[in-house]
Amino acid sequence: MKRFTTRYGQPVHRLTQSLEGVMGYIAWAIVCYLTLSNAPSQEDAGQARLFIIVALLLLFIVGFYYTTREQQYVRMDMRIRQLSFTLQFLAVIGIRFVADSGVVAILSVSLAAQLPFLMSRMASYLLVLVLVMIDLAFIWGETDAIIWTALGAAFHVFALLMSQRVIQEQEARDQITTLNRELLATQALLEESAKQTERIRIARDLHDGLGHHLTALILKLQYLTYTTEGETRTRIEETHQLSRLLLTDVRNTVHEMRGDSNIRLKEALEALISQIPRLSINLTMDDNVSVPDIEVAEALFRCIQEAVTNTLKHGNASQMNIAIERSSNDVLLSITDNGGCHLDWREGAGLRGMRERIEALKGKLDIATSSGFKLNITIPVAESL
Repeated sequence: MKRFTTRYGQPVHRLTQSLEGVMGYIAWAIVCYLTLSNAPSQEDAGQARLFIIVALLLLFIVGFYYTTREQQYVRMDMRIRQLSFTLQFLAVIGIRFVADSGVVAILSVSLAAQLPFLMSRMASYLLVLVLVMIDLAFIWGETDAIIWTALGAAFHVFALLMSQRVIQEQEARDQITTLNRELLATQALLEESAKQTERIRIARDLHDGLGHHLTALILKLQYLTYTTEGETRTRIEETHQLSRLLLTDVRNTVHEMRGDSNIRLKEALEALISQIPRLSINLTMDDNVSVPDIEVAEALFRCIQEAVTNTLKHGNASQMNIAIERSSNDVLLSITDNGGCHLDWREGAGLRGMRERIEALKGKLDIATSSGFKLNITIPVAESL
């Protein structure tokens, strides 16, 4: 289930949303009571006016619900919320026209509290100014109109700043979580790299040291079998056979260590994609899939990291699938999500860096946007020597 996010793609804390929603409904109920209790309903014109007020109040609360609902919309989430906000705005203006009640300003303050989740900082301040000017226009000419407008402006700005503070705190928490997750993933990758380096070093030492000495010993023993006779020759032949068996064991050990020197990415990738808000990631990768080269492993790791970041920022997706396969000569990485993609999209710095990293390893990157966003990456690999 996707969570309501700000226009910057940051999730809003569940408790904050709940409190905001409850206070909004309470404020709406109070405005309904005070506005309807003061609305005349004896005459036909008064009844029609009352009907319009009720309709506008219902329009406002419907718009409020669709703007602040916790679940994210599958498509055009932010546009739907902005459209719902516009309905609230029009409802407030309509109520001000037909109802002679200043308590409608409470709903205007509610609009100001929603602005930071939907628009940029500058646009939010401009719309708050518009809301304040509208309030001033409706009470212009009354006693202390300027004072009441200043008081209303203070409440509007206060609501706006509090919402901005909520967003900033949530972004800080998300950033800390992301950094911690990436740190754990990088640590796992470094551990695999260190294991690979140590296994290759031990295998090389066995081959170059013990292997060469055993070969020299076998040659000397073979020579002695031709220069000795009797029981001594029999003993030397037995020793010669044991030396050959020992050399075979050393070679098998070296081969197994080199064959086991590949880097296992799964643990690092699982740490990278765990506990990501708003995005469910399915990783398909066999336990025996490994990469012999640390540069290839790092390239795959960074590509997945960049893909996750791009999806969270721009994709508006709820599901991502990552599949890694190993053929005889290549590593195949496929990343897909169910988010939308603009028709006029262009590669940004992240995708360009991903392409450059892959091409430096003689690999290939293909991008498809027909259904969601899909990356197909192929990188040639060679077994460790």
